[in-house]
Amino acid sequence: MNKIILMTILLLPMIGSIIGYVLGWKSREKYRDLFNITMTGLVFLLVTYLYKAVGHGTIEVFIPDIMVTGLYLKLDMFRYIFVWITCFVWFLTTIYSTQYLIKYKNRNRYYAFFMLTLGSTIGVFLSENILNLFTFFEIMSFTSYALVIHDEDQYAHDAGQIYIGMAIGGGLILLLGIFLLFDYTGTLNISEYPLKMVEMGGLKYLISTLLLIGFGIKASMVPLHVWMPKAHPAAPAPASAVLSGILIKTGIFGIMILSGYIMKDDLVFSMILLVGGLTNMLLGSFLAMFQRNIKRILAYSSMSHAGYILVGVGLMGILTEHKAVAIYGALYHVLNHALFKVLLFMGAGIIYMILHELSINEIKGFGRNKTLLKIIFLVGVLAVAGMPGFNGFISKTLLHEALTEARHQYPGIGFIIAEIVFTLSSAFSWAYLLKIFVAVFIEKNEKYYGQHKRHIRAETVVPALVISTMVIWIGIRPLTVLHILDGAVEAFGYYGHVEAHFYTIGNLKATGFTMLLGIIVYLGFVRNVLRRKDANGEGLYVNPALNWFNLENHVYIPLGVYLFELISEMFHFIDQGMIRLVKATSGWLVALQHIEIRPNRFQQLKKKLEAGIGRKPLGPIEEIHLVKETAELSLKTKSYVQEVVHDIGEEIYSLSDVVQRVGRNMNTLMFSVLSFAVILAIALVVMVY
Repeated sequence: MNKIILMTILLLPMIGSIIGYVLGWKSREKYRDLFNITMTGLVFLLVTYLYKAVGHGTIEVFIPDIMVTGLYLKLDMFRYIFVWITCFVWFLTTIYSTQYLIKYKNRNRYYAFFMLTLGSTIGVFLSENILNLFTFFEIMSFTSYALVIHDEDQYAHDAGQIYIGMAIGGGLILLLGIFLLFDYTGTLNISEYPLKMVEMGGLKYLISTLLLIGFGIKASMVPLHVWMPKAHPAAPAPASAVLSGILIKTGIFGIMILSGYIMKDDLVFSMILLVGGLTNMLLGSFLAMFQRNIKRILAYSSMSHAGYILVGVGLMGILTEHKAVAIYGALYHVLNHALFKVLLFMGAGIIYMILHELSINEIKGFGRNKTLLKIIFLVGVLAVAGMPGFNGFISKTLLHEALTEARHQYPGIGFIIAEIVFTLSSAFSWAYLLKIFVAVFIEKNEKYYGQHKRHIRAETVVPALVISTMVIWIGIRPLTVLHILDGAVEAFGYYGHVEAHFYTIGNLKATGFTMLLGIIVYLGFVRNVLRRKDANGEGLYVNPALNWFNLENHVYIPLGVYLFELISEMFHFIDQGMIRLVKATSGWLVALQHIEIRPNRFQQLKKKLEAGIGRKPLGPIEEIHLVKETAELSLKTKSYVQEVVHDIGEEIYSLSDVVQRVGRNMNTLMFSVLSFAVILAIALVVMVY
């Protein structure tokens, strides 16, 4: 029964996308919206129903002859965390979408791809076969592309171009890594890799690098993050919510599989992840302070929080037997980030529905009198910043504890710098969040006086209130989720429970110091440096980072153009060489087909002598002396021989005539066998070399 439910969870969204599209196509949008809400709600309920079963053991499903290697699905508690939060967020954002998209075009297309993206995302998390995972990963990239370009304006198409370009490039690199992995291990099953990789040697670092690039693009890992700041502002708010809250988790999931199974506790690889995570944390939060579009700020914030999770994943391999707190911290932040970031995107979406603008220079003061919206946004802001009493504080505390443990286990300057980066990143988070909240909800602006209640309906507010409640509930009762994570950490070889004390004097002091530092950065840098007076004396934020070094414009695009030109020149050279070869070969063939070939004069002479003289067939000894006998013939016989030789001289053939005669004498079966042998020989040569 549980196996049937597992397959149902995977297939329902995909089947539902078709049915929903047909309903919408028949101009029955209300039925389509209700159907999509029902489908996502049903999937969420089925996943919730499986909690007890997964708690008692793993659910596995294998169907042969699908995707060549078979479809191998697995649901353990580790995967369950990702699947549950995905279905929960999708259910709420589907409800939210029914109101948000009410004035949008192409709504039917949006919902179809929205449901397909849900199905493929679930498939990524359920896949035990890494080739299955790759297949769902690529489907998810293409279906989510339709969400990014939904508005179909120039900005959306530009964002979609960089999004799909990096997705395809990353997918090809990921596939190359999977091919090499299979070639050297002989398996595609993820759980078998820890034993298979032990004796691989240095080649595993090449394979892991390829896989890390493929997964790192989706996880917005520096320097592969350039798609995120463009894709998030371009997509509609509910699509941005799942892009930020869920889809980057597919990349995180792949990196956790890579670190915990394929490169199990490898110190070098774990250090690379740690450095990459710290870079993401610092760069993402730093660049977020410069942005003026709320969704762009939240995009860089997601990039920063992906760094928090990567730090936890890196510390898993560094702390070895003490890695439990790092695993708990990484998984806890996967859950928390999905909740508070979706909440903030929903809040931003409510503002956009009313004003069709998200630049804080244009909408400043809008939320001053919007009490409910202000509360929703405040909960998200405090959660992202890591304020005690909210869920972000819990997972950040666990990650900081893991970093502190690493500093004690490996004394030296390295982990001291890492802790400084951690603190600075958290302080920058306070600064960019204060920038949004103060500008939109504190500053005065008479232009936006009024509640605009007619624009805000239950479909948009209720999902945000549900998430707000969960954010606060987790912050107040963190041990509840911590016990749920006990089964998830077993996937990485740890069996037990971590006794965590979150609301200690030390943790509260550290949070207070970070908050104070963030306020100083906000007042000293954001307000005084990034905010300037215009001609009317009005304060407006500027973004000097627009003129800075840009990876996309200064590295990726020139590199892409250079590689395109280089490859074009290579193919042009090969093309010209092939043309010359064909011309030369054709000339040789023309010359060969006119070569004259005379029949075997000896055999012709023998046959005509036998027929003309009337002798019985010549024996072996007689054939040897045939030439001598011919020379000694009588004048009568000699004259006959001359006549025979004259006849033989007329039988002259070209090479093409010979080929045609051979072809006529060769039956169809022989020709087929010969053709197959030639093709097989060519294929074997290609495979060997």
